[in-house]
Order: sequence, then structure tokens, then C-alpha cells
Amino acid sequence: MAPSIKKAYKRKWWIACTAILENLTFAAVLLGWSSLLLMLKNEGFYAYRCYEEGEFLPDKGDLTNATYYDELADDVTTYPTSTTGNDTTGNYTMMGNETMRNSTEKIKYMPSGYRTCVAQDEILNRYFSIGSCVLSAVTICLGAIMDTYGSRAIRLTGSVTFALSCFLFAYGSTNPNELSSLMIPAVCMNGAGGITYIFTSFPIPNFFENLRSTMIALMIGSYSASALIYMLFKALYDMGVSFQTLMMFHGSLALLTTLNAFISQPGVPIPAPGDLSYAISLKEKKKAEKYDQKAAPEVFDNDASDTVGRRLSNTDNAENGKTLAPGKVVKDDESSEPKQNFWRIVCCSPIYMCSVVTMCLTQLRLIAYMGWFELYFTSSAERMGYDDSEIYDLVNYYAQLFGIFQINCFFMAPVIGQIMDWNLRSNKTDNKSAGFSPAKNEIKLNGTEQDVNGNAPNNGARKNIKKQQIMNLFRAFFITNLLLTLFGILILFDNFHLQIIAFILHTVVRTFLHSSTGGLYAAMYHFSHFGKLTGFTSFTGAAFILVQDPMFVAINSDFGGNPFWLNVAMLIFTATGFLLPFLLWREANKLSDYEPVASDDRFCIADDDTENLVASAHSIRSVRDVNGSSNDVTVSKGALVF
Repeated sequence: MAPSIKKAYKRKWWIACTAILENLTFAAVLLGWSSLLLMLKNEGFYAYRCYEEGEFLPDKGDLTNATYYDELADDVTTYPTSTTGNDTTGNYTMMGNETMRNSTEKIKYMPSGYRTCVAQDEILNRYFSIGSCVLSAVTICLGAIMDTYGSRAIRLTGSVTFALSCFLFAYGSTNPNELSSLMIPAVCMNGAGGITYIFTSFPIPNFFENLRSTMIALMIGSYSASALIYMLFKALYDMGVSFQTLMMFHGSLALLTTLNAFISQPGVPIPAPGDLSYAISLKEKKKAEKYDQKAAPEVFDNDASDTVGRRLSNTDNAENGKTLAPGKVVKDDESSEPKQNFWRIVCCSPIYMCSVVTMCLTQLRLIAYMGWFELYFTSSAERMGYDDSEIYDLVNYYAQLFGIFQINCFFMAPVIGQIMDWNLRSNKTDNKSAGFSPAKNEIKLNGTEQDVNGNAPNNGARKNIKKQQIMNLFRAFFITNLLLTLFGILILFDNFHLQIIAFILHTVVRTFLHSSTGGLYAAMYHFSHFGKLTGFTSFTGAAFILVQDPMFVAINSDFGGNPFWLNVAMLIFTATGFLLPFLLWREANKLSDYEPVASDDRFCIADDDTENLVASAHSIRSVRDVNGSSNDVTVSKGALVF
């Protein structure tokens, strides 16, 4: 049976910590493709595409170790009808230098003895593109489901799906000649199951009022850092641990997370603790209790909060009136950020449209770099004059190094969290130095009396928090696009030391992008659209990721395996990402530093005012009748202002 909000709140640190660990272990492991690719090729997935018709295709048990790069194929324009060559195992004949797709392509062997070729690279890259697309695309469905029914069912289903993907990888590697096609459902289930971990983690920070943005950033950071897992698997694989063992172990861990979700995940949406609906529920049930920060856990201290949680999913809006997020204002029957039509936002909001363009181009840059990782370093090494026998070791070394740097995503999460939260919280020491008066619950700032919300009752003005939020978003997106541009410049050079810097920038941009986008939708649009906007943007970005597959084919067929000119083109296109921070800066400048509030149209409720803690539901519905005019209702930390 699903735990209530009350029970889940008591386990909030367990739920948050395990969510971070689960994100780190499962959420986006497919993005560690550079390491997984080497294991898949060594296991022989789609290696049969590197053998010509008429050649004997070796079984896995027949293989012997071979050098990764063989000599250049002889200048043969036609393939012999008889299978001549050196019989290296006694069980089959390997054609050696006489058979390949053309006379100029080198015959390459993985350490296991399987051949590898461009045809194999293309199909594996295609499946990576599909898996990455699914990883992001399913969020458009998950968002709508989670906004209405909560995250419990999604997380249970997702963890089982991920476990099945691991078992399919393990089973397919037992006979890759016949079972390579299992990679299609395996990568799709890996992406779809993995993304449910991070997506269902987003409501958990609602348990942490003062650390909400930071907790969200940690969730996203652990999601981005999960690409580290396959690097660790590759290191164990090189030490002799079998691929089947690694995948079975990973799948078993995923099943354990199913048990954890069954025990800990509440069955209803988790709303923000300061939401007005919770305050109403608390007042109706415990009118005599004092409301202060110490009583914050009481927000979740009744089973009725499950019902209130459903109100936030808009299933009961008609009955309960408008539901507010913290810090929002209601005028008459609608909020200061009235609920907008979803498709109007999608089609008519320049900021949203620019965010989608930024997401698409940035995702393409980041995912293409992961998918083309081996191609990047192989082509660079060849141009720098490395011997063919050294290239495999070089690619393997930098793939492991790239995987290690993925942990930097986790360390960058608090950084973007602080950028997003900059100057949004009031400082208690500043309040005291500004002349805090406990008796009046007011402060003086620049000679003006203000209440505990930072409002100025005498001149009818309060600090405009939304302007600060938009300015923080401007800074976040400007830094993200600046770092992405620098990343695009660095990968143009055939310098492996510079690529280490590119690894770091890659992780920073990945973390900043998703955190900034989530903050943008939370600040600029009605909260009831957050899941749908996030899902729609992710779906659009996922569809755009598929472009990298024909680009990969074009690099091999038309550009001789050198991605330089496509990188130049993408660098030019990604410069359009600077349009979004410009629009945010312009939007912020339209707003004043302070917003007006009529002092006779609101009530100030302080921590020591028990009787006026919260008006009853009937009083709230009749707020519009006060003074015969529309009135502001503000929910904020430490007080409720009507």
C-alpha cells in the first residue's frame, strides 16, 4: 500500500538520498555510450555486417584474440569466390586481407577477435540515436501522467523496464550473430526506463522548502552524472568481468529500486509545502495550533493531505477554487499568472519557442559528441600520425577519461542551483540591521517600514521577486550558451589536451541546460503546465536528436570520416541560442524593482498571530468582496498575505 504524504514526509531524507543514488546509477546511463560502444563491439553485436557473403561467420566460442588493426587491404576490386586464407582456429577460415567492402578500407579487429567496420558503427550509432530519442521523448507522456496521478506508478514501471533492458543486453551477448536485433528493444527500454528515475524525482524537493532549487539541481546533476556507470563497467570488463555478469548485476539493482519505490513513494502528487491549499487544510483541522517554522512538518501531518495533493493536480479545481503556488497573487477569480492555454504558450510565446530551439541545438551538440566519440578520436589520431595499432588504446583511454568526468555533472548541480536562487531569499541578519521590530513585525529598509514579507504598507510596494527570477534565468542561459560556444570551438582542434577541457565543458553544459530550462518554465508559466511544457520540450529535442544519424552517415561517406565541417556548421547554428537570454533580459527590464500592493486590500499574518493564521475556505472565497474591489492573495515563506 502506498504511504501517505505524512509518512513520506517523515522519510524525506531517505527518499531524497536514495533518489539521488538511483539517478546516479540508472537515470541516463545510456549517455555513457562511448564506453558501452566498445563493450558492444567487443561482444560482437552486429559484427556480422563486417563479413562478406560467402565468408564463414565465426561463433563467439570460436574466436581468438587478434590485433585491432590489420594491414591495409590488398588492392583487390573483386572478391574471390573461394575462401582462401589462414585458418587461425581450425574451426573456420578468416579471409585476412583479401575480403572487405572495398580495397581501401582497413580490416579491423576488436581484442575479442570480432571484426569491426563502418557498417557496424553506423547501425550501432543509429540505435544510440533511437535510445537517446526515447530517453527524452517519453517525458511528454510522463509529464501529463505525473501531474495528475503522481509518480509512484511511473517509477515502479520504469524500474522494471530498465531491469528488462539489462537482461536483454546480457541475453543478446550470448549469441550476437543471431540475437543482435535484441539491441533495438534493449536501448529503447534502457532510455525509457532510465528517464523515469529523474522525472519522478522532481516532486521530491517539495519536501524541502528552503532547499528546493538546490535539491532539484542535485537531482539533475545525479541524472547527468549517471553516464559514469558504463565507464566503471568498462573498467571492470577490461579486468575480466564478463559483459553478461555486469548487465545481470545492473538489472538486479534496478529490481531493488522497484522495492524501494513500492515502500517509499506516495501514491499522490507531492505539492509545495507552502501551498495555499495546505494552509487551508491545516487551518480547518487544527485551528488552535501556532503556525511557525517549527510547525512546518505539520503541513504534511494529516491524511487529508493526500486529497489536497490531488487538488494540486487540478482534479478538484472546480470545487476548491484556484490553487496557488507559493509567492503568487490572485486577483478576483484568477491568479496574477492566469492559467494560460497550453497551445497558446507553445505557439505564441517567443521565450518558450526560443527555449525549444536552444534545447534542440544544444541536445544535438551534446548527444552527437557522445555518439561520434570514437569517430572524433580515431580521425584526429590518424591525422596526427598515430600508428594504427595505437588508436584502439587511445580511444579506450579517452573514453574512460570522458566517463570519469561525468561525475562533474553532480558537482556542477549546486552551482547552477545557486545561480537560479541568487538574491531570492531574505537574509535575517540584513533584516535585523535594517531595523527589525518584533512587536510590529516590520522592518525599515531605506527609511521605509516593511512587513515580514518585505512589503511596504505605507507606500504600497514590495520587492518584485519575479524580476529577480528572470534575471537569474538570463544569467544561467547566457553562461550556458557561452560555455557551449567554447566547447564547439575546442572540438575543432586536433589536440587531445584541449579535448580534456571539452569534456569538462560538456558536463557543465548538460547540467546547466536542464536545470535552467526547468527553472524557466516554473518562473514564467502557470504551474499546472510545468509537466506538459517540460515533456513537450524534451520530446521536440528528442526528435531533433535523430538528425545526428544521417549526419554520421554523411561524415563517413562524404567527408572521409572527418567531422570538422559539420562541427563548424553546428557551431554557427548554436549561436542562435543567445537569443533566449536576450529575450529574458528584455523581459526583466520591463518589470519594475518593486510591485505595488494596496495596504487596505490585504491582511498581514505574522508568526505570532494564531487567530489570523489562515482564513477559512469560505473567507478566502469571499476575499474579492473586501472593499468591493479585487484583492491580492500572496503565499510566501513565514506568512500569508491576503
